[in-house]
Amino acid sequence: MKDYPSIPQSIGQKFREMPHAFVFDKLDGSSMRAEWTLKQGWWKFGKRQGLVDDSNQALTEAPGLFLQQMGEPLERVAVEHKWRHLIVFFEFWGDQSFAGRHIDGDVRHLTLFDADRDKKGIISPKEFRELFEGKVDTARFLGNYNWTRGFVERIYQGDLEGITFEGVVGKVGERHKLIRAKAKTQAWLNKVKELYGEDAEKIINS
Repeated sequence: MKDYPSIPQSIGQKFREMPHAFVFDKLDGSSMRAEWTLKQGWWKFGKRQGLVDDSNQALTEAPGLFLQQMGEPLERVAVEHKWRHLIVFFEFWGDQSFAGRHIDGDVRHLTLFDADRDKKGIISPKEFRELFEGKVDTARFLGNYNWTRGFVERIYQGDLEGITFEGVVGKVGERHKLIRAKAKTQAWLNKVKELYGEDAEKIINS
């Protein structure tokens, strides 16, 4: 099952400009995956790496919630477009989730943020919006912006309408030419460092 490729942070030598990038709000939760085939339906569910198992009890809720909320409308899209294979990537989160950790009793939500159809690579952000917005809950589109160091500094300061807390993801291109980057807010970074100390950098860069 296809892992979701890590998104580089726009800092230091990893920074690269993206003209007219599609910018989406980044929710704070756990990255999950679901796989569909024409013959088997929704048959496989994964964490960011590996399949869903008992190592993280909170995440075992995700497959059932996915089938309840997203399974049918996403299958309709796949059948309508005559796809034979689909992997979707979604965030599993709650109002009290933070840095991938979840609180017992918190209401869980699912938000779709990417897809790979027929094993051709992750689709463009434009196609993603056209295919899935209005069908299921999707990552909030904040607009098209020139992804520059100045723009990333705005995110760092939390100065963009529509961002929640963690930050944003920017995307241009499609499939094997897709370029992506993420930018975090100072408030989120400060909270991670305060709560996780020596483990903070690993969480920030995940």
